Amino acid sequence: QIENYRNSGRLLPTTLFVTFDITNLYTMIPRHGAIAALQKFLSKHADNRRIHGMTIDTITRLARLVLDTNCFVYNNKYYQQIRGGAM
Repeated sequence: QIENYRNSGRLLPTTLFVTFDITNLYTMIPRHGAIAALQKFLSKHADNRRIHGMTIDTITRLARLVLDTNCFVYNNKYYQQIRGGAM
């Protein structure tokens, strides 16, 4: 699929890739509160509504993606978290 991004012109030399590997989670941060806190923090520290070239909206959308697709393994079974968010 990365070839599709490259061929469509969306994979640029400035494209950033991000991965996460989180362990030992406290699992009940309310999603809305987490997003609101993130937006407040970003707004306070942003330069022209950007952090290192990324818009606050983009960072917020990426954070929502992480919160909405949070999965974990317990006793060799996969689970998707549907309430709260990882900390």
